[in-house]
Parts: sequence; C-alpha cells; structure tokens
Amino acid sequence: MKRFRHLVLFVVAAALAFPGTPAYTCSLCASLQDQKTFREDAALSKVILYGTITSSKLAPGGGGESEFTITAKIKTDPLVGDKKVLKLSRYLPTDEKDPPRYLLFADVYKGDLDFFRGTPVKSSEAVDYVKGAAALDPKDRAKALRYYFDFLEHADKEIANDAFLEYAKATDKELGEIAPKLSADKLRGWLKDTKTPDGRLGMYAFLLGACGGDKDADVLRTLLDDPSDRIRVAYDGILGGYIHLKPREGWDLAMKILQDDKKPFAVRFAVVRTLRFYHNWKPEESKEHVLRGERIILGQGDITDMAIEDLRRWQLWDLTPDVLALSGKKGFDAPIVRQAILRYALSCPKTDAAAAAFVAERRKQDPDGVKDAEDALKFLKQK
Repeated sequence: MKRFRHLVLFVVAAALAFPGTPAYTCSLCASLQDQKTFREDAALSKVILYGTITSSKLAPGGGGESEFTITAKIKTDPLVGDKKVLKLSRYLPTDEKDPPRYLLFADVYKGDLDFFRGTPVKSSEAVDYVKGAAALDPKDRAKALRYYFDFLEHADKEIANDAFLEYAKATDKELGEIAPKLSADKLRGWLKDTKTPDGRLGMYAFLLGACGGDKDADVLRTLLDDPSDRIRVAYDGILGGYIHLKPREGWDLAMKILQDDKKPFAVRFAVVRTLRFYHNWKPEESKEHVLRGERIILGQGDITDMAIEDLRRWQLWDLTPDVLALSGKKGFDAPIVRQAILRYALSCPKTDAAAAAFVAERRKQDPDGVKDAEDALKFLKQK
C-alpha cells in the first residue's frame, strides 16, 4: 500500500509538472492536447453531415428529440442514403426564424448511426473547411499548418478554435519550421486586437517572432513588461518570440527571471516552458542556454523537480553533479524532489560512477523508495 501511494503521488506530480506531452506536441499550448479537432473526429466518423435543427420537442420525463434537416453530406453511409431529414434522440433548441446550423459526426454501431459529436457553426463555410482538412496529407504537416493558418481568427469561432487547436497539437519543431513562412502582418494584427482570446496570444507571439522584424522585437519586449493577467498567460510564447528576434537579450532576460525567486511562480514556470520549447525545436543550437537555465532552476526548491525531470527525459547528463548534490540538502528534501533525483540517477549511463554509487547507497537506506522510482520509470516508458 505504501508503494502504491508513492506511485500515485508521482503520477499526480508528473501530471502537474508536464501538462500534455511537450516532447511531441506544442509546449506552449499543453492544456489543449486532449481536445479533438474536426480532422481527428472525421477520421473516426463514417458519417459527417451539415444542416439545421428545424424542429425539436422536450419529453415529459426529460430528454426529447430533434429534427435535423440535411444540407450537405461531407461523408455518408448507406444508412443515410438519400434521406433529407433525420430524427435525433436528444433535444436541441431551435429557432424558426434562424434555425441553428450544426456539423454532426457519427459512427455506425449495431446497424444504426451513433452520433458522438455535434458542433454548432455559423454557416456552410464549415463544410468547405472540414472537407479541406480531411483531404490534407497527414504526413505533410507544413502544408497542413499553412492551411489552418488561414482560418485562425475566422469569423466562425468554431472554425477558428479548430484551426488553433491544430497548431496546439503540432510539435515544437513543426511550429518552428512553419513560422518563418507565415504572415507577420496577420500575426501582428491579432496580437494587437483585444478581441483575440488570451490563450492564443502566446502562440501568435512566438510565430511573429519567427517571421517578424526589429519593430516586432520592440513590441514583444514591451509586452514582457506588462504585468496583466492577459499577458502573463502568454508569457512563454512572447518570450520565445523575443528570443528568436533578439537571442542575446532574450536569453539574458530569461535567466534574470529564473534567478529572481520573488517572481511569481506562473512567470518562472512560463520560462520553463520556453526552455522546453527551444530544446524540442533546436536541441543543439539552444543547448548552452537551456543548460544555463536548468542549472538556475535546480537551485529553486519550488521548481527543482521540473528541471531534474526535464534533464532526465532529454538525457542531458551535463548537470549530474549538480543534481546529485541536492540530495539531503536543506530546502530540497521534499518527497517529489527526492524521487526526481532518484529517477534521474537510475536513468544515468551505467558508466557514471557517481550516479551508480548514489543508487547503491539509496538501495541500502531506502529500498522501497528505489523500487517506487523504478516502477515510475517503467510507467513513463509505457506512456
């Protein structure tokens, strides 16, 4: 039971430290990874329909049904055939003057349509958008991202949300490669527009940094001094864009922020995400700066475990003496830090005598703790 508790604590801690999967999807938008795009749901669908809710009624005991008039069949099945109207076994409000428009996604289960997603949209533009997305070559990510870029901030919020979600699901490397080919004018406009959702500002700022110029660097630097919550949630992307335009000044600013333990956790954690982004995008070019940042983070008790886990996942063993020196040190004795150090030492190359000696000593003093760490590493390999 004790070992099980430790493992549960580790899983929770890891989820907090690594929202999403930064090594494979965008480090700047990790909170969006679990959401499905139209493209992903289209791949799971046997039927995709566009139309309107023309009538609906509530059932006395709750629930109800709706009548869906089909306007376009993006993907169809013999079960739909030439039908123009479908009965849906749920109540969806309607309006005779302006019937709500929907995209419906369905699979076929036991000889019947199984609708698993219904999204309200503004117009038939959604049909062309979904058709275009479904026709993209999944292997040509640059072409796909270029396609979705034209729909970012579309008038139909569902189309805009979906296009942005495709960017959130791109890898850091894919974003870095496509960014210089995008429109700086559009990105600049979206950053200035107060109607742009806060959660998109970081992405737009990074993309602008990769395709903009000196004037954009000044704009991004000004934003980094803005203490508002709107900018704080986008800090990682703004900093990433500024670093791209002004490498020396940007990296120096990142280190200055990390060194200031009086800075809010959210701001320092944003810099951690920026380091992750650059490592995932340009591991060799950014290695010196990433290691400089990770060394600083190792000295900050509230985010130390993040640096240790990053170094272990990336197999960067340059700071092994620094990591092992934290063991038993005052201020770094929290269980989450102790376990992070142990996982790191267990993962070190077998030729590292210091790490091997550390693990051997821990096996004597805390065999259950070592077993917990080994189980946790097995769990991570399965993810």
